[in-house]
Amino acid sequence: MSASVGTQLQFAIIPYFRSVLFMNNYGVYALVGSTTTKLSAPLDGIFPNIDFTSPVYSGQVIINNILCAAFNFRYYDAEFTQSYRYIQAVFFDKKWFLTSQDNALQFITSVPVVGEDTLFGTTNNTLYQLYGDATDSVNSIVQTALLPMTDPIRTKQALKFGVEATVTNGAAFEVTVDSEYGQSSPYYLTNTTTWYNEFGTIIPWINYSSQVISWTYSSGYALFKSDAQQWGKYIGLTMTSNSAAFVVNTFEFEQELRTRF
Repeated sequence: MSASVGTQLQFAIIPYFRSVLFMNNYGVYALVGSTTTKLSAPLDGIFPNIDFTSPVYSGQVIINNILCAAFNFRYYDAEFTQSYRYIQAVFFDKKWFLTSQDNALQFITSVPVVGEDTLFGTTNNTLYQLYGDATDSVNSIVQTALLPMTDPIRTKQALKFGVEATVTNGAAFEVTVDSEYGQSSPYYLTNTTTWYNEFGTIIPWINYSSQVISWTYSSGYALFKSDAQQWGKYIGLTMTSNSAAFVVNTFEFEQELRTRF
């Protein structure tokens, strides 16, 4: 099909809509007819840290009613664990995101279950369904690029930021405002209500099962916002959470332009 691009990773070849997707040592490509197109330009920075002496597996999976392609590989994580671990690069609609189902999840495959593509993985002798739980809390990190705000030579003073999200229950986010100089102190955003007594002590609410319950404003659309303190030529956000089933709709910034160069 192509004289220049192919793959030696036999388990990293999958059908996806009208294309055949495959991964090799330097990218993920789509084969449409006899034409190959690179899909993984946003991931170029992580390919040097992938251990291609270990097998790469792939499969299709439906996440949030969207058909996605997933590639599972062993990767040296210099940012969080400073060790090798298995992660998944997931693709849909020209977009990529990374997941961590289990640091030792070596093999994955997709199986149709009641007509829906479902992804399974194994760790040693244990079989797991992946991306199958939309209710339990999940550790997540959402990070924007460091943005030039249309003028990369001007210093920006961040004043405020906002996060528009669709939540299904109580949500809590920890957000830092980032620049090329570092990160701000964390800002805490939540749509829950906390009750205090006159001494400033939190009053917990307990149900009949002795579980602490949270008071939420509402589910659905929510706008979280805060003042911000950060400056730099490039501004971005890093948001971490342990909440379940939320969708980030957009990030918003208010900033002032300061000196050039």
